[in-house]
Amino acid sequence: MTERPAEPLPENRVWARHPRRTGSVLIVGAGAVGGFVAEELARIGFGPLHLVDPDTLALENIVRHPLGAPELGQPKATALAARIRRDFPSCAAVGHCADFMALPDEERWSLVREADVLVAATDSAACQRAVNKAALVAGRPAVFPAVWVDPRIRDAEVGEILWTLPGRRTPCYECAATFRRAASDTQAARGARVDIQLIALATAQVVTALAHPDDARSAILDRRRTAIYLHGFTPTSPGVEAVFPTDGLSSRSVRVPFPPRPCPVCRGWRYVATADASAGRDGDLPAPRGGAEPRWPVGAVLTAVLLLVTVLFVVSLAQSTHA
Repeated sequence: MTERPAEPLPENRVWARHPRRTGSVLIVGAGAVGGFVAEELARIGFGPLHLVDPDTLALENIVRHPLGAPELGQPKATALAARIRRDFPSCAAVGHCADFMALPDEERWSLVREADVLVAATDSAACQRAVNKAALVAGRPAVFPAVWVDPRIRDAEVGEILWTLPGRRTPCYECAATFRRAASDTQAARGARVDIQLIALATAQVVTALAHPDDARSAILDRRRTAIYLHGFTPTSPGVEAVFPTDGLSSRSVRVPFPPRPCPVCRGWRYVATADASAGRDGDLPAPRGGAEPRWPVGAVLTAVLLLVTVLFVVSLAQSTHA
């Protein structure tokens, strides 16, 4: 059955309550988290949206996914894109039933370069790393929403949103690997719909801030703190009382440090980040913390050596004259 084109809606009526925020977003993973992020971005005004996911909608998905029983057995990405085009005709949503890492190189890089922001919402660490690398190569900001998976806390009690900027301006997803291992594991497929929607709403705000850095809403981002933790409407489990001492809804921005050694993907590390800051390129980046060996700029070292040689020469000449 051929899909009928949606009739255009008067934009002055659609966006009567808030200005439209525009931009192209590539969302890798059209499951529960990625699906609700896509819907929220369509409501905000973004487009085109490209959704990439190889899976079909299963029965156990429908209580948590934007799609429902009519779409059972259909590819999540294409079915969700069709739903968005129907409900939000101003949004050009395109679904790709494919594994992001298995896409032909030309198609994958075309999708990445077209996007203003990348969102990685998959359950595969390998795929998350692939999106991270693609974002760095293409010079695009990226967002990594997920939920904590830890036996000490309730399912989806804590959501995590990591966001990155290219060019070593923030730690990348790979930089955060050591930092992540110090906390709970994360994935995009746990929790009830109400928990997931909370993460999706916050993720949409982060995407908006990255796509529109001059917008007032971008003030929610601080390059010193590039991970956002969200606690849902639940009592606080003992395992996260140190982070969230009170029950109920709350959030916390967290500093993800640059690694002490160069990151194998983005080449960012504590010394380089600090040197860039002192040169005026990234003045708000964090200074290195313990364990990083202090370094001197090459120019300063050469100047000091030259000055020392000059002083020794003058002293030697003076001694020869007196003799």
